[in-house]
Amino acid sequence: MLSREIKRRGTPSGNSASPAHRAGLALFMVLIVFATSACYRYAPLLGETPVPGEEVRLRLSGPAAAELSDRVGRSIRSVEGSVLLGTPDSVVVDVGWGAVYAGTVFEGRRDTLRFGADQVLEVDRKEFSRARTAGITAALAVVVVVLFRSIAGGGGGTGGDQGGGTPPVI
Repeated sequence: MLSREIKRRGTPSGNSASPAHRAGLALFMVLIVFATSACYRYAPLLGETPVPGEEVRLRLSGPAAAELSDRVGRSIRSVEGSVLLGTPDSVVVDVGWGAVYAGTVFEGRRDTLRFGADQVLEVDRKEFSRARTAGITAALAVVVVVLFRSIAGGGGGTGGDQGGGTPPVI
């Protein structure tokens, strides 16, 4: 009985996956990328001074953004990094520069930047988000179930003979 099931379902030969398998795998990979950033959000720091070690996003004033943009070679309106020093008058952050994909920075280099209070319009703290985490966990669970069912050959059904039995007599 087992050998008949294996023959009926078949196995993929070589690296040729079905379009459904490839699409499912691609969707799974995209969700993994989003999962790494979806569990966090930025919340405004109102009336607080950032403390060393905190991950923050600084929205810069026009002149500060223009100066940093000229230095970096691309348009910069805000920076994200780890606070090294925070006072009511200034903040020093460790910033990673590089390509950003789905909220994740693939770093090329790191800089230590100091901004005065007049150069920073807004400071946001990176915080864990339960709602985003629950949403991405549910989405990943659905993708895993769909992939498992498609790879295992399950397509639903209520049991009974799914083919591979004795052909009908005509």
